[in-house]
Amino acid sequence: MANHEIELQVAPMSDETMDYLDTLFSVCKRFNTDYYHATQKERDFIDAVASHEYQLKKAREKGQQRASVPPFLGIVRSERSDHMPA
Repeated sequence: MANHEIELQVAPMSDETMDYLDTLFSVCKRFNTDYYHATQKERDFIDAVASHEYQLKKAREKGQQRASVPPFLGIVRSERSDHMPA
């Protein structure tokens, strides 16, 4: 094999990515799950919960109602819940 030099460039993660990862790892902690050793089914669930919670958090920061965020796993919300703050 020929000797090839590989140049790696590492860029810092964005604040948004770090914020999402904080949410992801807090969900892992809540469900007592090690993401890197979880089954695919467990990862899918953790990803879905974290994504939903992150969307709610962003909507809350913008002063939006829950209706602005798609319901968790398509579960229908009550009208009262839709009009609550995110």
